[in-house]
Amino acid sequence: MTRGAPAPVLSFGLPVYNGERFLEGALQALLAQDLEDLEVVVSDNGSTDGTQEICRAVAAADPRVRYLRAETNHGGTWNYRRVLERSAAPLFSWAAVDDLWLPTFASSCVRALDERPDAVLAMTRARLVDGDGTVTDGLGDADLGLDADAAHERLRRLFRSQASHVMYGVIRRSALARARPLRPMVGDDIVLLTELLCQGPAVVVDDRAFLQRRVPEQLSLQGQEQVKWHAPSARVRFAFPQTRLNLELYRAVATTRLPLREKARCWTQIVPGWVLPRWRGMARDVATAAGFAG
Repeated sequence: MTRGAPAPVLSFGLPVYNGERFLEGALQALLAQDLEDLEVVVSDNGSTDGTQEICRAVAAADPRVRYLRAETNHGGTWNYRRVLERSAAPLFSWAAVDDLWLPTFASSCVRALDERPDAVLAMTRARLVDGDGTVTDGLGDADLGLDADAAHERLRRLFRSQASHVMYGVIRRSALARARPLRPMVGDDIVLLTELLCQGPAVVVDDRAFLQRRVPEQLSLQGQEQVKWHAPSARVRFAFPQTRLNLELYRAVATTRLPLREKARCWTQIVPGWVLPRWRGMARDVATAAGFAG
């Protein structure tokens, strides 16, 4: 966006660290959206591969791309917060470097938000894509129910479906401003979605325009490595990631403007819907602190 130009309708924020494998494809998919009034803010978190060269070349060719670079890796959470802070549009969408978007993604989501002024975010239905670009299964998201009337029902559906990918939909900046910034912790996506769904519904559009990448490297990012991805300086042994996430879900509800009675209903969804199915994670937290697990 040039100085003095009006803000675009939608900002995509693409945080990246050593993402050269999929980066150019992701950028081209965002720039091929049939919604032209957009910007793409790329924040390079000290990459040491070819990320910088790819970003500079694409930014030089298309003025809708703004490239930011940090010389040091500050962690994934810092970078996700940075692209939001440095963007300008009233609508915002995080873009993971390994995902893809069909050309109708942005326009479908923006149209859905225009039609539902009460909705805080809109997302299209999703499919999976592997490292070679082969599109495989859907995510079973035909009826997530995140547009339910009551906040506690929306949270029940969120915890049951574990539909964290809807964080990559198009979100109203006003809703993000009312929520706390992303936390440097495992599960920051679910915490943010909890706060957003306490504000209002999320709409899932029947347009399979979002392709979420699944590659073996992602499955290896577990335990200590997952904690370090969010915050490189974290003390992993005493991070208690699952336990902290459980507590942050309660705090997420507490910070919203819901009436106390509805907050209580939301709190009652957390233990059966989220905590109990993940009791092994809390046990692993204790074992790691005691030095019995990595």
